[in-house]
Amino acid sequence: MKFEVRYPGTAPHDVELQGTVAVLGRDPSCDLVLSDSKCSRRHAVLEAGPQGIVVRDAGSANGVFVNDKKVERAALREGDVIRLGDVVLKVLPEEMPGTLMMSPEEMEAGAPVAEAPVPAAPPAPAAPPSRVPAEAPVPPVRSATRPPAAVPEPPAPPPSRPRPEPRPRPVASTASGRPLTVTLLAMLWLASILVYGLGGVWTSHAWGWSGVWAAAPIAAGALLALVSAVMAYGLWSLAPWARVLQIVLAAVGLLFCPFTLASVAVLVYMSRAAAREAFAGRRPQGSIPVAPVDTSSEGAFAAVILGTVLLGVLASGVTLVLMHRGGGTMDEARTSAREGAAVARLRKLASAEDEFRSSTCVSAYADLDGLLNPGSAIPNYRPEGPAFLPPEFARPLALGYRFALTVEEPVPPTEGCAARGFRRFAYAATPADAGGRHLLVGPEGVVHAAAGRPATPEDPTVR
Repeated sequence: MKFEVRYPGTAPHDVELQGTVAVLGRDPSCDLVLSDSKCSRRHAVLEAGPQGIVVRDAGSANGVFVNDKKVERAALREGDVIRLGDVVLKVLPEEMPGTLMMSPEEMEAGAPVAEAPVPAAPPAPAAPPSRVPAEAPVPPVRSATRPPAAVPEPPAPPPSRPRPEPRPRPVASTASGRPLTVTLLAMLWLASILVYGLGGVWTSHAWGWSGVWAAAPIAAGALLALVSAVMAYGLWSLAPWARVLQIVLAAVGLLFCPFTLASVAVLVYMSRAAAREAFAGRRPQGSIPVAPVDTSSEGAFAAVILGTVLLGVLASGVTLVLMHRGGGTMDEARTSAREGAAVARLRKLASAEDEFRSSTCVSAYADLDGLLNPGSAIPNYRPEGPAFLPPEFARPLALGYRFALTVEEPVPPTEGCAARGFRRFAYAATPADAGGRHLLVGPEGVVHAAAGRPATPEDPTVR
């Protein structure tokens, strides 16, 4: 491949590139080094094939122009002009080997073959008849020093110079040119899909939440798993947006102490020029990397990031162990939170019972249906009137407890008063998983607690 190269303000010079693939750019390892600040380190790639020469943009910042038209990939012909930054290249004709045609003078001057015969002398003017008898033929004159003339053969064409193979280039961990560190990050995000997905379910189960409270950690885990899947795909395919999103997530990760070091390492790596060029844009499958991959630095960054991530996981595990062995265990904290929510529920029902009692003309408490649907227990109750308890109190199982309301000593119905009333009630909460204390509240509105058995009004109160 022969080209005429011209820099601004300088005379053009010819360049011949060997091999079937040639890389053009500012990097010293390129086949043709372009000393122009507007050229990228890996600006363009020239490929020679059976159909001719093809130029391809290798993810440059300023683009490739062929005959003043910006292209991503274009076939070249003799005379085409390529512009890379401020550098102009013109395609020159190739010297095609074939049969060599030489004139007699060129053969006489330089061909190492049998010499041509001596050219015949011009005819002499007529002379008097020779005295030699006619029947005696004159012998032919031969050169004393030259052999008989032979038909010259054309010289063999000079042997073509073997074209060197393309120089090997440093490669990443994949054939598509994906750097080793980016591949590692993609694999870590892929593993995070399982961690976040199962983590949300485990958190909901470990804390004994149910209903809306149980859906919250599960939804959060599913959202984080979705983000992990998007990041794994983006980094694996070297999508430009994946680098920006990775920087944002690494900045957020600085706030989480166990993974601060890993986040710093990712931020430093993604800020390097090599990372920016690696994510500059997609390339055809099987093409060479846009930027050279420094295998030593890639290995160092991959080792640092993997090591800091493992260190963060270890620190998180140690923290959980210390919390378990410390003054308050995770189980104790979970049980305390569940018990607090159950106590609040018992007190709310006791308050609703007092409100029901004050709404009737007799001192009577209501069963659960009367608190949820006052019209079923209070005559002439307004249809739009509010209920004494919200609908979720109809579910017996909630907050890790099983709730039950019992009423005693029915009050005889009186005209204009409650159609259904009771003198006593007891609202009990029993742990659904046999963990935690049993709770009970009665007409006095005080919550009592007992461990390992149902609570009674004689048991200690809960503050």
